[in-house]
Amino acid sequence: MKKVLLTLSMTLFIGHYLAAQNHGILWCDKNPAKKATNNVVTQRSTNGILNLQVNWEGKTGGSTFAPQNLAITNGTCQTCKPLGAIGKNQPRELWTIKVTDVTKPVTLAWNTPGTKGYCGDGSLVIPPAVFK
Repeated sequence: MKKVLLTLSMTLFIGHYLAAQNHGILWCDKNPAKKATNNVVTQRSTNGILNLQVNWEGKTGGSTFAPQNLAITNGTCQTCKPLGAIGKNQPRELWTIKVTDVTKPVTLAWNTPGTKGYCGDGSLVIPPAVFK
């Protein structure tokens, strides 16, 4: 009985493992050290426009992150400037995504083989309530 209660309390406290990536942030978490500097965060969005804050490599820069590095299902980039790049001091950009069908969720995922090798196979499902 104690094991059941402990398991239940841990699940409620931590959350279900399948929902771990579905909290508004797509983490680059293949290397835990990159999680804080490399991620995509949903921002206040409305009227079929999804706003994302893309963070890449911190102040010192690193590899360049471009629109082709992010797979977007049910949306297209309107404003998606590349960021990162060594020595550019451009660690974050606000990207704007035009949602194709506002009744369906938008899915973000790491796209290219290089990005998947660097960040993992993570994806983020954004429900319609976020951008309606």
